[in-house]
Amino acid sequence: MSKKKAKKNSEQGTYALCITTGLILVGLGLAPFLGNLLASSAIGVLTGGGVGYLINNRKSGRKG
Repeated sequence: MSKKKAKKNSEQGTYALCITTGLILVGLGLAPFLGNLLASSAIGVLTGGGVGYLINNRKSGRKG
């Protein structure tokens, strides 16, 4: 497997993990407070997708 394909599979796995974690922790955790399971699940999925994006697209190293 090439490095490019391995990186793409790694990124997809990161997105899947973050979205699933957001759905479970944020989505189902907020359901009792919001009173709407669908809305809280959507918030969890969007939060997980955002975190996955930030993890995959962070800059390596710092510029001083």
